[in-house]
Amino acid sequence: ATAAVQQANAAAQAASAKADQAEADEQAMRGQLEGQIQTVPGEIQTAVNGAKPKPSWADNTKVGFTIFDDLSYVNQTPTTVSKTNGTPMVKANGYGDDLKRAYVAIDHTFNSTYSANLTIDFAPNNLILNGQGIATGNGLQGSEAVKYAYVQGNYSPMFVVQLGAAKTPWIPFVEDIYGYRFVDHVLVDQQKSGNSSDWGANVHGDFGNGLLDYSVSVVDGAGYKNPIRSDSMDVEGRVNLNWHGFIFALGGYSGDLSNNVTLPTTTPPTAPVFFQTASRFDALLAYTDPKIRAGIEYFEANNWKVTTKTTPDKEEAWSVFGSYMFMPQWSVFGRYDWANPSEDLDPSERYELFNLGINYEPAKNLDFALVYKHEDISNAIKGGFADQTTTLGAQSLATFSPITGFNPHGSNTGGDWDEFGIYSQIKF
Repeated sequence: ATAAVQQANAAAQAASAKADQAEADEQAMRGQLEGQIQTVPGEIQTAVNGAKPKPSWADNTKVGFTIFDDLSYVNQTPTTVSKTNGTPMVKANGYGDDLKRAYVAIDHTFNSTYSANLTIDFAPNNLILNGQGIATGNGLQGSEAVKYAYVQGNYSPMFVVQLGAAKTPWIPFVEDIYGYRFVDHVLVDQQKSGNSSDWGANVHGDFGNGLLDYSVSVVDGAGYKNPIRSDSMDVEGRVNLNWHGFIFALGGYSGDLSNNVTLPTTTPPTAPVFFQTASRFDALLAYTDPKIRAGIEYFEANNWKVTTKTTPDKEEAWSVFGSYMFMPQWSVFGRYDWANPSEDLDPSERYELFNLGINYEPAKNLDFALVYKHEDISNAIKGGFADQTTTLGAQSLATFSPITGFNPHGSNTGGDWDEFGIYSQIKF
């Protein structure tokens, strides 16, 4: 019995030793496998890096497109205007599709501080130049222009510098608040009393995490389509306070609009002869939230559309606009503009615009709006009114009347523009 117990104990000890050895072998194998597994991600990354193309400028470059288009019916009076030689010309009414804007934008980031933008405007004059005759069509294609072309240094949120053709302080700022640029230009742009982009330098920034913004530009003064060199540069600025959705902004402009040039008509050259200092005061009060946009804008412009010192002039205009998103993807909007385009040279002249519409946004950056708009000009003894898209009244010194047509006595002229259609905005 003793021998049997001793034999059993010996067998048990041997089995235990084998088990301990097996466990040690298993742990060693597990450690080896874990070490091999840990090397797999590095090997994969090495393989990926080996197959990845070398870095290029395209890695930090984005390309975007923006298109404004409308399909509408237009009825304008008078239908006959005068050319410079006095020959009548019939303006086009009826149905048509108009490509108002087609932007191609290229953004490139060099590093965390420096970037650049190039934006081409493929319809800078709009394709609906309504003063043209029906025989020659409604517009001109192939008149591309550089809208933006600048290099930017983002040194801090409070100090961003742009050199080249960049956004001016006022018009693009109001466009962002208005929200319906694809339907109509904002007030200053509609009245041709400012430029949305110009050549020069811009400095802008933000204080207090969006509480106070500013923008100041030193520019040529003739707009992005006309990089004209003159004897001085113009200054435009804006400051705005933002608080719980409310926005209060003030702006101003002063300069010569690239008219301060010396013409070498004599020896030595004469002093500047086409010279008129222009100025503009801007004000805006608005409110925006995810559902509501509302605002009122006012400006006063001096000597903006005259070129000689002997004919000073002043213009006043204001605009009220609003929109409401009554359900997801659907909103209604409206706007009313009033202007006295020439307080000194034609104080009785008056201009009005209003639009009403309903907008459907099936996807982000895709809008379709059903719109009715009306423009009219009265007492336009200076030859009518031409904004960025329409031509109202006669284009000579009151040669035509909207009621009687040709008027050899040159009485005051007027005109109306009515349009109904679908306006679209496409961004990608």
